Amino acid sequence: MKKDVFKLNEETNLEIKNINNLDEMIENIESKLNNSDSKSAFFEKIKYSFQKFRNINREFFKKTPLLTYSIKRIAYSFLTLYLALAVVYVLMVSTLKDSAIMNDFNYSKPPIPLDGPEWDEWVKNQKIALGIYGSMIKQILYFWRNITFFIPKDITVPLKVSHMGIVWDEPVRKWFWLGLIMNKSNGIINYPVMDSFKEAIPISFTIGFSAVLISYVLGVPLGIIASKNKEKPVDNVITWLFLILISTPATILISIFWLISLKYLGSGGIWGESEVTNLMAIFGVVLLIIPSIVIETRRYVIDEMTSDYTKFAVSKGLSSAYIFYVHIFRNAGIRIVRLVPAALILSLFGSSILVERFWAAPGMSKFILNGVSSSDIFVVLGYITLSAGVGVFSSLLGDILLVVLDPRVKLTKK
Repeated sequence: MKKDVFKLNEETNLEIKNINNLDEMIENIESKLNNSDSKSAFFEKIKYSFQKFRNINREFFKKTPLLTYSIKRIAYSFLTLYLALAVVYVLMVSTLKDSAIMNDFNYSKPPIPLDGPEWDEWVKNQKIALGIYGSMIKQILYFWRNITFFIPKDITVPLKVSHMGIVWDEPVRKWFWLGLIMNKSNGIINYPVMDSFKEAIPISFTIGFSAVLISYVLGVPLGIIASKNKEKPVDNVITWLFLILISTPATILISIFWLISLKYLGSGGIWGESEVTNLMAIFGVVLLIIPSIVIETRRYVIDEMTSDYTKFAVSKGLSSAYIFYVHIFRNAGIRIVRLVPAALILSLFGSSILVERFWAAPGMSKFILNGVSSSDIFVVLGYITLSAGVGVFSSLLGDILLVVLDPRVKLTKK
């Protein structure tokens, strides 16, 4: 009897234990289901937010077609710039010689043997100080970070480099960094490239912007006069004169003008000697960019004069002045404005280089010419970065001017 009761108790306890285990299993299953539901809801929420963000962007792109186009073009331009800088960086670093890095080394009285472990250590330390040591990918990423203006950088400049090590200055927070000068011909060795550029940029921009302004002030009216007198003596004289200027090699043209300005126009020949000398340098750039402005203006105006809407306006009996300024010049002006970015880049980082060399102007030309000849990596890359950046924002300015002048083009779409 006692055995039966004991056995019954054991069976009852076992059943209770099984029931408890079953309850725990059910709770675990419910908990997993709840967790699964919460994860599913979380992912659904992310998916909904992403879809909403895409719809907002799509709606924004539809309402602002020109603004969106400009932003995309700027983004693609900078992407192309970064890739181009990477290619130039690889080409220059891979062909860089130790002599180009060790410009401050005293070769006449060398403190260490020119080959050996000490020399190798000095070269290595110099590369570290300049930021060109390590894997090529790491160097490129480092340079990309330095020229990205919205990323803050703590930059340390080397005070002294030798085979014993590097003495660093205190770190300084920078938003834009182009690296250090490597060659004496470009300034002080281990001096920031951007600080040297700051002294030269105002001179180049003074010459370039002034030349573009004068070229448009003189070139557009001359192009209009030529177009209004199409195939007449005035048109032939203007057209042939500027075609001769275009076909003449720039070096010969500037050489002749420099000699004429020196002998007959009161120029001192060297930038900064007098206001007349500086003005002659600016007109030297004008000679190089005004021919294309005159020829293109003439062509655009003639195209508009022979268009159907012009003929229709004439048939309505509208005055010739109204037809020209309201219809012809307004539409031709839109096409002329599109030339502004190209003319600006040509004057700042093209024509002005030649003119600055003839007039000995301490502008940006000395950096690109000396930088290439001396394999000064960061001077060359810095020049490319600044010129491309100005080109991108000049293009954006052209888009804005297009919107202002052409009422058919809007930043928003109704």
